[in-house]
Amino acid sequence: MTTRQHVRAAIVVFCIGTIVSGSAAKADGDPKSFAAPTAFSWTGFYVGAQLGGLANLADITDPLGASLFGNPNIASGAFAGLQAGYNYQTGMFVYGLEADVAFPQVEGTSTCSALSGDFINSNCKVGIDAFGTLTARLGLALGPDGRSLIYGKGGAAWYSGSLGLATNDSARGFYGNPYTTRNDGTSRWGWTLGAGAEYALTGNWSMKAEYDYANFGDDGVTLLQSASLNPDGSIAGTVPARQGQISSDLHTFKVGLNYRFGNNGVLVDDAAPVSLKDGPSAPVQPFAFELGGRYWYSWGRHKYDLGMLRNQPGPSYSLISRLTYDDIDASTGEVTGRLTAPWNLFAKGFVGGGTLTGGHMNDEDFNIEGDNDAAPGVKQRVPYTNTLSPKVEGDIPTYGTIDIGYDVWRAPTYRLGAYAGYNYYKETMDAYGVYQTANPNGPFGPNVGPPLPPTGHAIITQEATWQSLRLGAAGEFYLAPRLKLSADAAFLPYVSVAAEDRHFAGNTSNIASINPLTGHGVGTQLEAMLSYDITERLSLGLGARYWAMWTTDAYFQRSYSSDAPVTYPLPKQHLKIETERAGVLGAVTYRFD
Repeated sequence: MTTRQHVRAAIVVFCIGTIVSGSAAKADGDPKSFAAPTAFSWTGFYVGAQLGGLANLADITDPLGASLFGNPNIASGAFAGLQAGYNYQTGMFVYGLEADVAFPQVEGTSTCSALSGDFINSNCKVGIDAFGTLTARLGLALGPDGRSLIYGKGGAAWYSGSLGLATNDSARGFYGNPYTTRNDGTSRWGWTLGAGAEYALTGNWSMKAEYDYANFGDDGVTLLQSASLNPDGSIAGTVPARQGQISSDLHTFKVGLNYRFGNNGVLVDDAAPVSLKDGPSAPVQPFAFELGGRYWYSWGRHKYDLGMLRNQPGPSYSLISRLTYDDIDASTGEVTGRLTAPWNLFAKGFVGGGTLTGGHMNDEDFNIEGDNDAAPGVKQRVPYTNTLSPKVEGDIPTYGTIDIGYDVWRAPTYRLGAYAGYNYYKETMDAYGVYQTANPNGPFGPNVGPPLPPTGHAIITQEATWQSLRLGAAGEFYLAPRLKLSADAAFLPYVSVAAEDRHFAGNTSNIASINPLTGHGVGTQLEAMLSYDITERLSLGLGARYWAMWTTDAYFQRSYSSDAPVTYPLPKQHLKIETERAGVLGAVTYRFD
């Protein structure tokens, strides 16, 4: 599967869950659960707030030809926002209009205009400052009092952002190439489709979980002027600035809280136990504990952009090199737990680990000095090189989370709370084999040396340890008897990463360079689960999870090189590190009272 297909697959579980919920409840055979609601009405105006995460997939195309590498540009991020709308209910059907606006922290980088191995290309930085939708909604009110709502929505979408471009040239124009930068604001309209579920906590308050997809079509962008180089670095031909195209697909998942104006009926939360046939089982006790196991099949990406020296002029995103570990499949298992305490307090967490089961790695270098001489005493220049390591192995040896929170609402059929917590995530990757895909004069190209098979020792190894502060909201509610929807959205306001990259000489254990990487940034962690109560204590679940973390300030500082070991460490260089992981969850949970 491609990266774009992986991202789409990660969110399809939520959409399927909202559709399945209706049929599963009907299969339970209780017509009372689907009688016309009498105690509660969704009719009325409402306002609310939302917290979530997004992935924006953008293709940037050049009229001169397809880029050898770089599409799609993946920008992951977190957002907070507001919404307002109006619902009108007749019988089980709920019709509505809604407008929302969100403000994300998001940025994605990729190679643009990699037209050939002789062409000086650019690094493109895609950012979104704000986005929103104006949609119509159609839903079904479920349950004996109609407090569960599943819905679909569609309409118009917009976003406002920017596209920054910087020439990737380690010589910074020394050989006559037009080293330039450009930054343009963008504002675009498109269309959106989405699905979600909402639950009335009281007569006025409700919580929701929702997935939305937005498409913004094609829009024009101005690409940088550049040049093709001869092997000695001289200009072979120039290319002026020109009009390219950018297309974007935006995927978002959010949890939200709404306040509905007016008297919508009184909802009574029974304190007495009820049967599984008529609703969820026993009420929340002063203390309760849930213990479970989960399997997480996931796919991911790990990338770092290596820029210029931090003490030299030039933008931080003009690159010398980029490593991209992509389509990194993993199988992990974890133990989960949640302690529900008096005074509406709770603690929850999990710990797990597993193995990487596949993937590949691309190593790009931009206008570097080649291994051969273009002329006596003149080193060859290689404008663009991209080596592929077709095999990646490794582990996610340890990851885990602990959260402490407070349930603002808690009852036998639902709960919604906020929390603060900590996340630890470690990943190791070993890339095997290497061959050149862009320039025959680049490393392991036909004119330099033969490719290396994916056997023997790894070519490059990567280890990264991420530690994060989590601030988030978590809620759950029963869509129908036995069928429960849970959602969790966390913003990571502070993320630190300590990593090390090691290059080896060929596929031997001889170290060519050791490259420590460090920095801090932000991130997001999202999760949704649809579970079914087999008994009053045992449940099975199916869900989806998405994690993304990236640095906003980081640096690279080589500590060892076999070429000149006594001159290191070198000065610090600009760096951006990203990691992203999405996948599906299977869960079994047992509740102790």
